Amino acid sequence: MAAMALTLTIVSAQDTKKNAKETAKQAGQTVDAAADKAGRETKQAGRKVSRAAKNTGEDIKDGTNKALNKADRKMKKAERKLDNSN
Repeated sequence: MAAMALTLTIVSAQDTKKNAKETAKQAGQTVDAAADKAGRETKQAGRKVSRAAKNTGEDIKDGTNKALNKADRKMKKAERKLDNSN
């Protein structure tokens, strides 16, 4: 009877060890998947920031060009008025 109890205890311990290993393996896979997802999201966010910065630079350039064009038109208009007054 004692041998049977010892055998059951050993089998139970082996099952517990096996379950612990499987749980640890699953936890490792979960951590790996979370890290991969975080990496993908960080990369995607970086792309969005780069696009926004590029678009902002282009917007500034467009605004500057529009302002220069407007100033140029006003100067030409002023020159015409000056020429017409003489």
